[in-house]
Amino acid sequence: MTPSNTTIIQRHGKIDCHPKETCGDGEVILRIGNGGSVGATGLIRALAEDYLSILHRPGSIQWICNHSRNTQLALFHGHVDLALTYEREQEDISVAEGWAQSEGCVFHDHFCLAGPQDDPANIKQAASIENAFDRLAITQATFHNRSDGSATMWKERQIWDQCHREPWSDADAIRYQSFLFTPAEAVTHANIAGAYLLCDRSTFLTMASQGRVDSLRVFFEPEHPLDILMNSCYAMTSPHASSEVAERVASFLAYFKSPRGQEIVARYGYDKVGMPLFASLSEGYAREKLTGEAYKGEPDTEGSKTMEKL
Repeated sequence: MTPSNTTIIQRHGKIDCHPKETCGDGEVILRIGNGGSVGATGLIRALAEDYLSILHRPGSIQWICNHSRNTQLALFHGHVDLALTYEREQEDISVAEGWAQSEGCVFHDHFCLAGPQDDPANIKQAASIENAFDRLAITQATFHNRSDGSATMWKERQIWDQCHREPWSDADAIRYQSFLFTPAEAVTHANIAGAYLLCDRSTFLTMASQGRVDSLRVFFEPEHPLDILMNSCYAMTSPHASSEVAERVASFLAYFKSPRGQEIVARYGYDKVGMPLFASLSEGYAREKLTGEAYKGEPDTEGSKTMEKL
């Protein structure tokens, strides 16, 4: 079977096919597509460099940045060999259409509901994330939305849908504000504006370590592996790849899921922010919590430079 030249998955904005970063030297042996936060925090680079160190020949791995749905479409168009994505329904569509196959979960990221420390919507008293969103709507608290088609945007809309609300189409929701921000920009601007937002754990921690979330605190984050705020990452590959590409992808995925690769995931972030940014497959979700007082991380180093660009 050959892939169709059409798909019902809709792109949002331009699909980037140019690498943001290349690790190693020599022939490009793998092109990895993923959204801004995981690549920008440096996790892909750390995994790629460690993997290349155990190969018996020189090579390089490229990271191409698109948000989750555009990463899938980058795989569809042949711009990447391995897509790391976050939306199960969209992944199921690509598999059903015959142009992608799922290789399963590779690690866990998390969504957080963050907002101003003075908490004008009294989110700290909410019994659930849905109740928290209801309070945001009722109090007309300022909320920043990334209207960019990212997994973050769709997760936020999923939660609003469970509250039977659509603030993006409600003219009366004057404090529901939409922006085309990158993950890092979204956190920075919410901090300045005193706004609530849904963001990913890795970006929040990275920006906190740079002193850019001094006015924000986290109110909700996952409490178990099936929590609605989980942002687990799955690997998608093309069933129509050449045997050589398929072999290279399989080799990297075997490493990624191995104890060695998962240990990098489990430890990644300690040297930059004082706690892990992500969670390994065996951990299921991050046990070290951000909920409570404003997080103050360790000073960041090289990782901040990439975050600022994306």
